[in-house]
Amino acid sequence: VVLFFNASWCSTCKKARDNFESSLDQLPPDLTIVVVDFDENVDLKKQYGVTVQHTFVQINDQGEELKKWSGSISVDDVNDQVI
Repeated sequence: VVLFFNASWCSTCKKARDNFESSLDQLPPDLTIVVVDFDENVDLKKQYGVTVQHTFVQINDQGEELKKWSGSISVDDVNDQVI
């Protein structure tokens, strides 16, 4: 699972969301991207140390952080980052 911390006012986040929505068929079956509202989910931001929008956090089944990064705007970008 990859949490995508995004904000409605963030133009880069919008581009990423639009790309993800148009490429859902390209997601590997074992990968889920969960869109998390950056402005409303304060507890999740604190839990994973997210300080800026357009941050991705890969977590395991127990919710433990595996990896954190920024800048992905396509399914391919996310696939390249996940471990």
